Amino acid sequence: MRIGAPVEAVTNATEPVVGWKIWRVEHSEERTRLRSVLYGSLWPPGRPAVADCKKLYRARHEAPDPLCECGIHVAKSLEQWRHYLAVGGDRVFGRALLWGDRLEGELGWRAATAYPLALYVPATLADAEAVAAGLAVYGVPVEIAGVPATVHEPVAA
Repeated sequence: MRIGAPVEAVTNATEPVVGWKIWRVEHSEERTRLRSVLYGSLWPPGRPAVADCKKLYRARHEAPDPLCECGIHVAKSLEQWRHYLAVGGDRVFGRALLWGDRLEGELGWRAATAYPLALYVPATLADAEAVAAGLAVYGVPVEIAGVPATVHEPVAA
C-alpha cells in the first residue's frame, strides 16, 4: 500500500496516530506472531516494531525517508488494504499505533515505530479461534470478525 501524495512530514512526533494495518500471521502450537506482509519482518510481542529500509541497493538511511518507500505503512481506511486481505489466507487486520518520525500521505502514514492497538482475525481463517488466542500475547484486544465487504469506518468493537 502506498500512502499517496505527501501531505506532511513530522520529525520526533510527540502525538501518535492510529491507522489500519494488515499482517501475515505465523501460527503453530508453540507460538503465534505477526509479520509484515511484504518483507516478513517480525512484530515482537511487548515491544514496538521499528522500521528499517529493506532496499538492498540504496544507501543506508533512517526510515521513513521521503525519497524512499520505507517505513511502517498504515492506512487511514481499511479499504486501502483490501487487496492484501483478498490474497493469501494467513492475514489478520487491525489498528496500529504509530509514533516517532513519520510521513503523512493522502491515504495513510509511514512511520519509524508502531505497535498493534487492536487485532481482528477473519472468521474464514483456518483455526481462527486458536490464532486469536495466540495473538493475546500482544496484550491488545483480539476479536474474530468477518472480512469486511466494504469498509469506510472502523470495525465495531
